[in-house]
Amino acid sequence: MTGAVPRKMMLVAGGTGGHILPAIAFGDWLRREKPHVKIDYMSGSRPIEREIYHASNIEPCAIEITGSPAGIKGVRSLLRWADLIKGVLEAGRILKNMSPDACVLFGGYASVPALVYGRVKGIYSVLHEQNALAGRVTKLASKLGVKIASGWDNCEGLQRSRYIPVGVPIRRIPLMPKETAWEALGVCPHTGGGPVVSVMTGSLGSGGMANILTELARLKSLASWFFFLIDPASETPRLAGNIARLPHMWDISPLYSVSDMLITRGGASTLTEAAAMRKPTVVVPWRGAADDHQMKNAVAASGEMTLVWDERTDSLGELALKLERLYDKHIREDGSTTDLLYNSGKAGEANCRRLWDFVANYWKGEVDVE
Repeated sequence: MTGAVPRKMMLVAGGTGGHILPAIAFGDWLRREKPHVKIDYMSGSRPIEREIYHASNIEPCAIEITGSPAGIKGVRSLLRWADLIKGVLEAGRILKNMSPDACVLFGGYASVPALVYGRVKGIYSVLHEQNALAGRVTKLASKLGVKIASGWDNCEGLQRSRYIPVGVPIRRIPLMPKETAWEALGVCPHTGGGPVVSVMTGSLGSGGMANILTELARLKSLASWFFFLIDPASETPRLAGNIARLPHMWDISPLYSVSDMLITRGGASTLTEAAAMRKPTVVVPWRGAADDHQMKNAVAASGEMTLVWDERTDSLGELALKLERLYDKHIREDGSTTDLLYNSGKAGEANCRRLWDFVANYWKGEVDVE
């Protein structure tokens, strides 16, 4: 190693927004705060990955890998293993050409080739685990001696001595006047008297959440409420009753600007953003997530302004009661939480700085989690 800190860094993230958006947020912070550090990105080859990166005007170095071979059988498993081997070779060519001082891996299957090649060639690497439960890649990285930064105080599945909590890097979300935000969303301002609730379904959308919202919005007790649903199947805003379905958007500043409250899946980035934006939130974890990690995230995030509703065991009436409880305590009594002074900037900056300190301190050999 030469120099006090790495000067060229490869940020490796693929799969979905849950892995990619923290990498982009960290890269943006580095460009602002550490302009001497050259940044490149590596991703998988799925269309959703290219879409997320291109929305931030980033052209990643893509490797031809489309998924993990774990958990599947037969020919598909053999094809995935072949993809993985090819991905390691492609990652090797990219890393050899770019010659980064360090790789920061953000998990997901796209990180595996860079992880394997990096360990073979001795490339300095660290891994950021966004979830409150260590994924397969994180466990593998830890076994291979890669240092782990955790998005939460607890990273279940790893011994506490094997990771350091730094938080989840999140994007800057500047808020705007509500009138401007409604216009940007292409929907007439809500005048029904109730709060505005946005339903965040993740980068791939959620048919289950759409069905839940359809039934929820029909409840008499919520007749004056207004709901936004991000629906990837919608090409233009569509209004039906007190639900507005919006096409997929990567700039969610207008949505946060008009929303009093949120209903969200249990993705780590969204939960961190909701807390940073001071939005009362009901979390509906997707119970089909690998190792039920969304429920782990929801429990880690739960508190005074964040309640958890389990779609497997809880009734629709309980979901409505949780929403009404948050509304009564944090909006009706305390006033609207959508003040323009609140935005994700402060929390996002702090988490990015902690991740940088984690990377830089290990680079200098000043910290050891073992």
